[in-house]
Amino acid sequence: MSERFEIVFLGTGSPLPNADRCGAGNVVVAGDTHVLVDCGWGAARRLVPAGVRPASIDVAIFTHMHTDHMTDVPDFLFQRWTGGASTPLRVFGPEGTQEMIDGFLLALRRDIGFRKAHHGDKLHPDGITVQVTEVPATGEPLPFLAAGGLSFESFEVDHFPVVPAFGYRVRFDGRSAVLSGDTSFCETLATAAEGADMLVCEAMNAAMLQQVIGLLRFAGRSREAGLLEDVPSYHMPTEDVARLAAQAGVGEVVLSHLIPPIPNDTERETDFMAGMNATYGGRVRVARDMQRIEVSRRQA
Repeated sequence: MSERFEIVFLGTGSPLPNADRCGAGNVVVAGDTHVLVDCGWGAARRLVPAGVRPASIDVAIFTHMHTDHMTDVPDFLFQRWTGGASTPLRVFGPEGTQEMIDGFLLALRRDIGFRKAHHGDKLHPDGITVQVTEVPATGEPLPFLAAGGLSFESFEVDHFPVVPAFGYRVRFDGRSAVLSGDTSFCETLATAAEGADMLVCEAMNAAMLQQVIGLLRFAGRSREAGLLEDVPSYHMPTEDVARLAAQAGVGEVVLSHLIPPIPNDTERETDFMAGMNATYGGRVRVARDMQRIEVSRRQA
């Protein structure tokens, strides 16, 4: 029997506000090992409802330094600590990860002191400490973490001007999943995804985004519309996701980090994926917050 290998989707949205979809965040569950990948706005609050104990996570990984991928880090640190963590959190990510963690810990310094004074040895002092390793940016997948039979490899993706930005390939129990991070179509992602059982990919529906831009301009909100007009330059349209998945021969595609975010509505999700099956013949689905999706072996 295969061991448990699944992705827990904490946040499937983008920086655009949405009631159903929080900022980016996933937990990779492999056997008894839990690894947090990104922790954007609201993602930490999804952990317990999604059935993940924060204290079960001893490793966190970040794709890049955009706010919607990291602003819930303080909430996660405190949920993990008060939940009983007694070992330091190991953190991996691109250049800038140490600065990000140092900044959050500095902001929390007084709160940490107050809680230690109030609760004493009920809170283990190591549970709120963090050990950071910054991973070098490489085009080819670079192994950097092995834990409990689970291995992670990083590779640089094209999210310019956000440099560096990473995607990750995860291997466990003879299966593999690739998490794209934020990116436009790039060969480094296509290469890393080759033969993967699952591709978890960011996705932009260009027509839906243009509708949002048009509504903003109609409402006289030209500055916000102009900001959204910059979005397509560093994100991946659904048709490009399908093209990449077909080129890489992946087993299935799960869409996340949706631009624009859409409600948890089957009809809207179908509209978001429209046309992808003309290029890619495998299964495509839209993830929802707090959903668990098993990484299954792809069919030959």
